[in-house]
Amino acid sequence: MRMVTSGVEEMKIAKVETIPLQIPYQHGGPPAGWGGRDWLTLSVLLVRVETDNGLVGWGEAFSYNCLPSVKAMLDSTIAPTVIGRDATNIAGLMRELQQSLHLFGRYGVTIFGLSGLDIALWDIAAKAANVPLAKLLGGEGRTSLPAYASLLKYRDPELVGEKVRAALAQGYDAIKLHETGVEEVRAARDAMGEGVPLCVDTNCPWTPDQARQMAEKFRPFDIYWLEEPVFPPEDFNALGRLNIDTPIAAGENACTAFQFQQMFDAGAVTYAQPSVTKVGGVSEFRKIEAIAETAGVTVMPHSPYFGPGWLATLQLAAAAAVPSWVERFYCDVEASLYGQYIDVVEGNVSVPTGPGLGAEPDLDVIKDYRIEV
Repeated sequence: MRMVTSGVEEMKIAKVETIPLQIPYQHGGPPAGWGGRDWLTLSVLLVRVETDNGLVGWGEAFSYNCLPSVKAMLDSTIAPTVIGRDATNIAGLMRELQQSLHLFGRYGVTIFGLSGLDIALWDIAAKAANVPLAKLLGGEGRTSLPAYASLLKYRDPELVGEKVRAALAQGYDAIKLHETGVEEVRAARDAMGEGVPLCVDTNCPWTPDQARQMAEKFRPFDIYWLEEPVFPPEDFNALGRLNIDTPIAAGENACTAFQFQQMFDAGAVTYAQPSVTKVGGVSEFRKIEAIAETAGVTVMPHSPYFGPGWLATLQLAAAAAVPSWVERFYCDVEASLYGQYIDVVEGNVSVPTGPGLGAEPDLDVIKDYRIEV
């Protein structure tokens, strides 16, 4: 007989499968690169969880240029631990896993793997309730969200201007650069004119003193936010002491609500950027939203994804009390797991309204782009 607790039928986790995909993309510039390698395809590490009553949930673990390591953590450590566990006890299970796996690190591949599992379990929970995740989380269920174009790094002022104009022509109302040069930022502002929000993500290049100098050089370009200007990214005290006029954004490199609490305590940011595939999944993202509200910090999700992490971000943003922008990588992908739901039309993205994350991944795309690791 199946156990029923507090009116909720218990479901056991019967299977956890990791499915690595590589989907080619084009962004019209030189290859991006992390970890000593060019980033030539979009990595998507799907986490497929199946329960003993046949429900299937889909998650995504962060895997850009670290896919083999994250997959190994899930396959060898996380998955064997959760088989047979109650899929409905997400909060308890995730706390237990964070505690039992802390020896392997509270950040990086361990939390990336847990993020993928957590997203899949929330997908299952919303499917069991037959509602989209945004509704399960208590939101009004917005069906459209504003998106900003997140341009990759070009290192070429002329190309920056060209891509900015193209993004604006496609209806985007805000632009983010991944540049550190004054001329590239100048080219973007010249191309977009006044009044259009221009964000600059620098990816942790500078000392605090260098960051202050560069913020002053960027001052004429009316930067909406300066993102991660200091290395290391966890030096929240340094961010809090920058004392510059431009608002600071950070968080894509932070894991768990505890790091965000430290960030807020240091007065480091105006905009917090949790990434659902990195922070610990939907469960941890919701904690970050709560403490951000008490700290007077605005959440702007980090979401350069095209798998379940993208849909989870849309559902979280649709459920939030105050709507935010979502980040859309400004690139063309060869295939979409979710059809039109990765598209931005007149500056907005549609939120899928089916049960769970809202839409099911295209199995043909999975078949065509699955790789062996």
